[in-house]
Amino acid sequence: MTRQRLRRENHPEPDSDEKACCIKRAREYLPERVGFYSSLMDLQPAGITITGARTRFGSCSSKKRLSFSWRLMQYPDEAIDYVVVHELAHLRYMNHSKEFYELIEKFLPDYKQRRKLLKE
Repeated sequence: MTRQRLRRENHPEPDSDEKACCIKRAREYLPERVGFYSSLMDLQPAGITITGARTRFGSCSSKKRLSFSWRLMQYPDEAIDYVVVHELAHLRYMNHSKEFYELIEKFLPDYKQRRKLLKE
């Protein structure tokens, strides 16, 4: 079974009410978490966008804008924080180098366990 198929079964497409609830929560919760971690990490994004992306939970543009899928709201808060810190780390390292993961680990020592939550 592919990872994407497994993810669809564990997190089926929500109905319109659930989707609206996820979008509302994403618009409230994600900027708060980005603000919290950006202050800790001393990294400031140019802006935040909530998207409906199906294949990625977050991204960071070369213009330092962060995007997050509202679908991320279907996961535990620990997983959400991992995605936030991951995308903020891209403001310093636009790659997945050793230094990139060292930066994440500095703020989330348990990041590997948090990342696993996204694959369940």
